Amino acid sequence: MLLNGCYDERIGRLPYIVRCAFADVKERHEAIVLTTEPAWQVVKGIGINPSQLIYVTGNTEAAMATLAEMCKGEVVYGIGGGLAIDTAKYVASANGLPLIALPTILSTDAFLTDATGVRENGCVRYLPTKTPDTVIIDMDMLGNAPTTMRASGAADVLSIATALWDWQKAEEMGANPSGQQITPQTIAIGQTLLQTLLENATEIGNGTPTGLKILLDLLCMEVQLCNLCGHSRVEEGSEHHFVYAIENYLPQASIGKILHGELVGLGILLMAALQSQPWTQYRDTLERLQINYRPTAIARETIVETLVNLSDYVEQHELPYTVATTLRITPDIAERTIQTVMD
Repeated sequence: MLLNGCYDERIGRLPYIVRCAFADVKERHEAIVLTTEPAWQVVKGIGINPSQLIYVTGNTEAAMATLAEMCKGEVVYGIGGGLAIDTAKYVASANGLPLIALPTILSTDAFLTDATGVRENGCVRYLPTKTPDTVIIDMDMLGNAPTTMRASGAADVLSIATALWDWQKAEEMGANPSGQQITPQTIAIGQTLLQTLLENATEIGNGTPTGLKILLDLLCMEVQLCNLCGHSRVEEGSEHHFVYAIENYLPQASIGKILHGELVGLGILLMAALQSQPWTQYRDTLERLQINYRPTAIARETIVETLVNLSDYVEQHELPYTVATTLRITPDIAERTIQTVMD
C-alpha cells in the first residue's frame, strides 16, 4: 500500500501464545484436527470433538492440497510436531479458516511461522501460508515428552552458529542478493540468541520449566528476527542444506522416525568443522540438550555420499551461498570430517 510516497511493508508477526493445560481446552466449533496418531494419543481427553480427524503422513504440496479440498469445518487445529502443524497451516490458509496450534514437543519452530515446508523435486521449499492465530502451550506436557524429543527444536537456534557464518562469508564474497545484505545489528542479535542457548543448554535438555520457557522464548525471538530480516538466512545455512540433501538418501519410512533436530544437529557439527569453527562447543551443547546427533538409521556411507555431492546439490537447487557452494568435498575429506566430529 502506497502512503504519501512511502511503502507500508508488513513485518511477520508471532501468534498469540496461551499457556494452559490441554485438558482445559474446550472447542465448541466444528473442528478439523490435523495430527499424527502418537500425538493424538498424547492429548486424548482434550475437549475437542473433531468433525474431521486426519493423521498426516506426507509433506508434499500435492498431498496438502488434497487434504485442503476435503476439509470442511469452522476452525483448524494442528496438534503434534512440525509435520502436523505445517499441514494445518496449509489447510487453514487454503480455506480461510482460523488456526490453533498445539505443539506436543518443541521439535521445530513451525508453530511460530507463516510458511509451510514442502518437499519438491528432492528439496524443501517454503510456501507462504499463515501463522497460527493461537498457540496453546502445555508446559507440563512438553516437560514430560521423551528426553530425546522434547528439546530437539533447539537445533533451529543452534544452527545460527553455522548459518550466520555462511551468511557473513557470502557478504564478504559479494554473494548476497539485494535485500539480503547482513547488518551489524542482525549479527549482534543472532549471536546473543546463540550464546543464550549455549549457556542454558543443560537446563533446556533436562526439560525443566525454566529450561523449556527459555527454549520457547529463543524460538520466538529467532522467528521474529527472521521476520524482521524478511528471510531465514540467520538460522538456515549449509547445515539445513545438508539436511535437505540427505533426506533424499533415506527410505521414506525412516524420515518420520528421525527428528528434524537430529539431522540439523549432525549438519551443524559437519559444517562447523568444514568452516574451521570451534565445533566441539556445539557438540557439547547438543549433548547437554540431549539431542541425538548420531541417528542410527543413517549409515555412515550415506553421510559420505551426501557430503561429496553437496556442492552439486546446492547448485542444482540454486540455494543461497554457503560453505558448501564452493568447497568441493572429496570422499577423503568427508571421511575425515565425519571421523572428527562423530568418533
